Amino acid sequence: MQATASPARAASPAARGRGPKELRTTPPRPLTSRAASHPTYQVRNAWRVSQARERGVGSCMPRGPTSRKPSLLPRFDRPRRALQNAAVPLDLLVVSNVWPPHFIGGYELGAADLVAGLERRGHRVTVLTSTYGVPTPRRDGNVHRLLFEEIHFRPLGLAATLATTLESARALPLVRRFLGRARFTVVCLFNPLGLNATVVQRICDSGPPVVAYVSDDWVARWPACDRLLAKWWLPRPHLPGSQQLALRALRRLLTSLHVLTPEPDRLPIRHALFVSRFVRDISRARLPSLATADIIPWGIDASRFPFRARRAAELGNWTYVGQIERHKGLETAVEAVKLLRARGEAVRLALHGHDTGGFAGQLKERVECEGLSRWVTFAGRRPRERVWQEAYEPGGLFVLPSTWDEPFPIALLEAFASGVPVLTTATGGTGELAREGQTATVFRAGDAGHLVERYLELLRAPERAAANARRARSIVDRYLRLETMVERVEARLIAVAEGRAGAVDDPDGQEIHPWERAAPEEPSPAAVG
Repeated sequence: MQATASPARAASPAARGRGPKELRTTPPRPLTSRAASHPTYQVRNAWRVSQARERGVGSCMPRGPTSRKPSLLPRFDRPRRALQNAAVPLDLLVVSNVWPPHFIGGYELGAADLVAGLERRGHRVTVLTSTYGVPTPRRDGNVHRLLFEEIHFRPLGLAATLATTLESARALPLVRRFLGRARFTVVCLFNPLGLNATVVQRICDSGPPVVAYVSDDWVARWPACDRLLAKWWLPRPHLPGSQQLALRALRRLLTSLHVLTPEPDRLPIRHALFVSRFVRDISRARLPSLATADIIPWGIDASRFPFRARRAAELGNWTYVGQIERHKGLETAVEAVKLLRARGEAVRLALHGHDTGGFAGQLKERVECEGLSRWVTFAGRRPRERVWQEAYEPGGLFVLPSTWDEPFPIALLEAFASGVPVLTTATGGTGELAREGQTATVFRAGDAGHLVERYLELLRAPERAAANARRARSIVDRYLRLETMVERVEARLIAVAEGRAGAVDDPDGQEIHPWERAAPEEPSPAAVG
């Protein structure tokens, strides 16, 4: 074997000097010498070709014996190439602070749906995310969990902040090696909240064009979305002068080592896709000169949420799906249940979401103290494959009482698709989707009395709630399906990869969504059944 392999290797100048690792990741080339016709070479070369085809050139899947511990780094080296048409697959790097099955809100699930759609279209996707939900850096298939995260803000003292900073610094070499060995056509940046700003900037400067899909206010908050950086620059006037000097010296040291970014205001992004008009408008100050600034809302797989028309008697079965956090306005909904029960109205509220946090505990105590435990229930987080069956299907009215500026809530789309009438606030991007008298009934954020008033109006005219639900499902079917979103994002990524930055949407921000141009027609029951 060795005697025949040596002439084959020596016969090809292109192969001379290549190491074994590169040979494993480079597709075999035909040799021009007589060694190429040797039976031993032909067998070995056929095996290598079959293995390359099975894995796909540039695959991130582990190679070699299954007993070998998989590397944390991508094992491929694909040169960038110009894309001539949509049939040529992209080599796409997706960067996000968290990734399913470990998630917090809806945007991670929406991002995973988008990635799955791009993969179905033949694109090769690698995900770079944080260690959120796992104890140590690891790789799960094409998902590399390497990044340091500080997503949930924790008030820490100086010593604890220093320990957290060292943890962040230990993750930087892994990221540098990842970026040094990988080659991508395009980088798609999702939410970097809680990630190190230095890492985000390094990714943006790594070479391939970067397209940010902005689904909340992280651009507007930059660089404060780097929680670690914010802690180091937090004023501490209570410290004595000597400690103030030591703190400044530590900051200079960490900045020189690039553990903290030396350019906190720099966000090198030229292409951005925004989930809503609201999100784009609040991001303009940080991204004033974009080559791409399109609005592409979330889309959902409507087949997961079969439509069912609700009867008037079901309007008292309220349901909520989302985070159990203060900014979601759930105290307003609980207060409204209390007021309605005092009036003799048969109202129940089921809260579906992760309910073991600090605010969830406070809300449970309030419900217990006010004697509402029979009518306000905490159902916990539902598995995604059962969310329709256990959360939306039993619900007669979807209540979204958010007090913060929602970017473009996916839960609202799911309620629309399921046929549940919607009673919601219109904060942030919600108002672009929830149109009073067309797709939803709207109440003032934080006003339990107004919520009660609008609910009683629906009880007096339940046919209005049913008509809103039918029109809402029609909008999902026409404009907000997952396939539509994937197609639009794919077209933009390919255009950016080819160097064809498309025309920016109306620079004055006055454009409207297609469903806002005219009142949608009500579909027939057969169309949504």
